[in-house]
This record gives sequence, structure tokens and C-alpha cells, in this order.
Amino acid sequence: MLEDFVNALRNFKTNRTRTILSLLGIIIGVASVIMVTTIGLSATGDVRRTLGQAGLDLVQVRSGWGRGNSGSIDLNENFREELAASISGIKKIIYVNDFSGALRGGGLEDLNLRLLAVESDFFSAVGAALDYGSFFSVSESAVGAQKIILGSEVARYLFPGGEASGRTVILQIEGYRLGFQVAGVLAESDAVGCESPNQNAYVPRAVYNRKISPANRNAGIVFVQAADQNETPRIQKEIEALGEQKSGGNAQALSVFSMQSVLEQYNQVTRSMNLLLSGIAGISLLVGGIGIMNIMIVTVTERKREIGIRKALGASPAAIRTQFLTESAALTLMGGAAGIALGIALSAAAVSFFGWILVIDPLNCAAAFVFSAAVGIFFGIHPAIRAARLDPVEALAGE
Repeated sequence: MLEDFVNALRNFKTNRTRTILSLLGIIIGVASVIMVTTIGLSATGDVRRTLGQAGLDLVQVRSGWGRGNSGSIDLNENFREELAASISGIKKIIYVNDFSGALRGGGLEDLNLRLLAVESDFFSAVGAALDYGSFFSVSESAVGAQKIILGSEVARYLFPGGEASGRTVILQIEGYRLGFQVAGVLAESDAVGCESPNQNAYVPRAVYNRKISPANRNAGIVFVQAADQNETPRIQKEIEALGEQKSGGNAQALSVFSMQSVLEQYNQVTRSMNLLLSGIAGISLLVGGIGIMNIMIVTVTERKREIGIRKALGASPAAIRTQFLTESAALTLMGGAAGIALGIALSAAAVSFFGWILVIDPLNCAAAFVFSAAVGIFFGIHPAIRAARLDPVEALAGE
């Protein structure tokens, strides 16, 4: 077989133009498959990076809608205890309230923005990082110290002349004012878990409950952190089931959301699109395979004398079949290798244009390579059988 492979390469060198034209269909088909899968994987990786790994273990819960006699569920301390007792695999349960207000600092105009009243575990759960300063300590969170953490854009607006840490800002909300000392400023980030922090500010939830909204101690948002990121979908489903059970069958009693579910839906759509586009690209491989078969039939016709001489010297039909199947497979293997190289190069260019990180799956490359060889063998069977059946006397006489 090795000798047949070497002879095949010599024949390809003799008929370079024909060989290149024969390879084009295979190269285009394999390159298309590699591009589809590689760009899909790179896009998925970029989405995962944008969402933030820290947010993939979080489930976000809000009070939903009432229906008939089944009202929405209050996110109070009793609900926290029920979550912890009824659902396994929970690492932390963090209560958050969001509200709007205006901040003044550094003598500039008021800045209207969204503020979040958070518990001490919030920042570690969402994977937040500080540019400078410090987070709230456990004691500051518990007693409701009038401290505030600013998003990067908020800090630059309020204190354009220098660092904000240690400075004082005035929060104006519902007709009264509260003074807060800036504890720290978050590092600029596209996303932190389920939040975009750059334009937000954060205060301890205890001060919110005591001075901003003392009449309502319910949380606006509950962040449930899974001990194992892979358990996030299960925990999300069990929270939804708990809400339906507590409300007497109202599936909308709780609004439950997680980045994990968003990513999984995106992955499903991407997989479906990849399969569809790969199937379309695979048509090019089949067309290329038909081209290979036509070329091999022409080759058999042109090499009747060679076949006749080999059979007259004792070559068996099996040896003749192996010779032409090897040539056909070698042709498609060359096309497969070239297609993989071209597909990776074009994918790298596309990924670089979009600013993504290139993700190459070796299994996809190996599968495309093996499939190209299979195409060559399949479409080379008919010409090989035709060559093996030639009568040496007729072959030499015809020549």
C-alpha cells in the first residue's frame, strides 16, 4: 500500500492541473466545515467571557406576578430560610434592593443613577474587583455604616480631579439627604456576574432598611449562589418549583433567571446553526467526491495499458483495486489537509476581526480529515472496481 501511495503522488505530480481542480471541491468543503465550527466555538467562548465566569453559579430571583387568588411571593427572611432548608447545593443567599437616587460630590451637578443596597457577600459572589479602596466589612454591613462603593464611571464623574476613596458624597432621595463616605471604587468591567457595575453605586443593605426604606424589609432581588457551578440549572428549576408550590400553582409567582440558562440557550442555538451550516458545507464535500470519481474514471481509461501490463505480469484484481482506491484516498487526504489549513487560517482572520479568542477543536479537525478520506474511498470504489475488472488482453489490444 505504501508503494501505491508513493506512485499516486507521482501521478499527481505528472497531472498537476487535473489534481488541483479535483482537490478544489474537497478543500472548499473541509474549509467550510472547519470555519463554521471554529467561528461558532470562538463566538461561544466570547459570550462566556463577556457574561463572566463568576455569574455562571448565580441564580437571580425576583418576586413575580400574582394570578387570581395566588399572589406573588414576598422575598423576606422566611423565604431565605425556606430556600436554605428545601434546596441543597446552595453556597450563599444574598439579598439586594435596587433604587434610584442622585449623588453629589466634588461640587459638580447631581448624578442620577441606580444604586444597589447589598449584603457583605455580594461582591465576592459576583466576582467584583476593586480599583482602589476597600469593600464593606461584615460589621459595616451588619450595622449599616453610611459608606458607599462607586462604579468606575460614577467615580470619574463625581471626582474628576483625583481618587474618590475617603471622600464624601451626598445621596438625595425622596426629598431628603444622606451623607456617605466612599469606601472604594470598582475596577472597570464589561460585566460582573449578573450586573454591569460601571454606572452603579452600592451601599450596605442595613442602612437601606434602616433609613431609606424602613417600612419594607423585603428584598427586591435575591442572588442564590450554587456551591457547584454545574448545579446552577438544577437549583434554578427547584426555585421555580418552590415558587409554584408556595403560590398554589402560579408559575409566575417568582421570576427566576440565570446566566447559565442564557448561555445554555445560546449554546443550543449555536449547535443547531453549526449542524445546519456544516450540513450545507458537507454538500461541497459530496460534490468534490463526485468530481474525484469522474477524474478517477478518466484516469482508469488513460491507464489501460498500465493496468493490462500489471495484470499480465500476475497482478490480482485486489491489487489493482487497492492501487486505485489508494490514489483516490490520497487525493482526498491531501484536499482534507489543505482544507483544514485553509479553514483555520480563514477562521483566525475572522476571529481576529471580531476581537474574539480563537478556539480550535482538534476533534472537529480530525473528523473532517477522516471524513475527507472516507469520501475518497467511497467515490473511488466504482473506478477501482472498473479497473480491476479490465481484461489484460482487451486492455492491451485497446491501447
